[in-house]
Amino acid sequence: DNMGKSKKKRAPIQKRCIIMDEVDGMGAGDRSGMSELIQMIRKSKVPIICICNDRMAQKMKSLVQYCMDLRYRRPTKGVIARRAVEIGRKEGMDVEANAAEAMAESCGNDIRQVLNSLQMWSCKKKATGDGGGSGGGASMTYRDLKERQGVINKDEVLRVSMFDACRSIVEGSRGLAGADPKAVTASLFKRTDAFFVDYMMMGLMVHQNYLKVSMGQYNNAKLNEDEDAELEALNHIHEATHAMSDFGMCEESLRGGDQNWALLPLCSVLAVKVGHHAGGPNGGFLPGYPEFAGWLGKNSTRNKKIRMLQELRRHMNYKVSADAPELRMNYLPIMRQQFQELLFDGDGARVTEAIELMDEYGLDRDDIFENFDEFLLNSKELRTKKFGDLDGKSKAAFTRAYNSTAHRAQALVAEQGAEKTGGRKKGGGGGGGEMAGAELDVVDDDKAAAEDSDEEENEEDLEALKKKFLKKGRGKGAAAGKAKAASKTNNGKKGKKK
Repeated sequence: DNMGKSKKKRAPIQKRCIIMDEVDGMGAGDRSGMSELIQMIRKSKVPIICICNDRMAQKMKSLVQYCMDLRYRRPTKGVIARRAVEIGRKEGMDVEANAAEAMAESCGNDIRQVLNSLQMWSCKKKATGDGGGSGGGASMTYRDLKERQGVINKDEVLRVSMFDACRSIVEGSRGLAGADPKAVTASLFKRTDAFFVDYMMMGLMVHQNYLKVSMGQYNNAKLNEDEDAELEALNHIHEATHAMSDFGMCEESLRGGDQNWALLPLCSVLAVKVGHHAGGPNGGFLPGYPEFAGWLGKNSTRNKKIRMLQELRRHMNYKVSADAPELRMNYLPIMRQQFQELLFDGDGARVTEAIELMDEYGLDRDDIFENFDEFLLNSKELRTKKFGDLDGKSKAAFTRAYNSTAHRAQALVAEQGAEKTGGRKKGGGGGGGEMAGAELDVVDDDKAAAEDSDEEENEEDLEALKKKFLKKGRGKGAAAGKAKAASKTNNGKKGKKK
């Protein structure tokens, strides 16, 4: 009996699991969150379900190795519609199949939005007393859904990607031929809202793609040999370019020193104006997929070359009194030609002369083999040899000869390093400081005074450390001397005893 009672008292065993949602966002505000989760997965005996939106994110590569990778696709509108009809029947609603499909499509195949729409529909029908369903419940027909679709559907702008928004802007008023003013106004507002899908990038995206729409119209007019249409297409290109220029000026005032963010709606209207002129009165067509903004890559390359040019200028500033543009236009082409004649000589590379010329101008090996090749005009007509294409034998001979001696460029490393890292050369003479000071246009007195005090403190610390090491060294030396003297006297006494 007691055993039977104990069996009855035992509660059923409950299985638990841990659900970690949005694991692809763990690296946003915390540190080592992903590594701790991996350690938990390795040690825990409780199942852990990790859910992410971006499976191809960089931070997910380490977690995937410890998980079973299950991928799910967004369900189609037919699957969602069948499930919505079944849920409506269980809740006392009559939902037509075509109405459920239309609702799923208007919600962007979002199951949560579909359930929310069903609940809103049911509450609205019960509040108004307009039932009609079986058992007095609410009903949903296709006709009723179309009448109230603007109330329950998901915002269309939230489901538009940056590329789709760019396409809708640059194609202009497409498909509005003969439309009523209400539809034209709605299209204008829709394109204006599309700009705010990503207003940080949309201007660059429009700038990258709007000419493709105009060039399609121009090419069609040229194929048809219609001069009037060609002239009209050129006028549209001119107006679109002028509107793009106005957009650039407005955005400069918005993002520049003024930070006048009240001009953001004006920027959106100017972007729509660019697409309106590019597409023409009846709208245009963008062939293919919209290209990503190429200005970002070009700007990165430009900044990289500016940094290289400034580095070359710092290397040569004690020999050449020229600013960066003059150095680029007047000095680098001639110096490149001279180094090419020395290193690509038919009888073999004249390594010694090349190194002497490098030392004369304070250049190092990286300047010749890496930086000089960046300042080339990459055109088909101009085909020049690059220093990186030098044969391995000549390059090895140059490297051995360069490393065997000291060079003037190595004496400038501390000064150039101070320029890059913000530190100062410690214990240096006045020459390096004069060169660094002569290069700067503006000197901050407070910052210079703070740096001088830091330098003096560092020098005092170095002197104190040196004295300590000297004392230790003297102590050890004296002790060693005493030990040697004692060993000599002992040996002498032993010899006399013998």
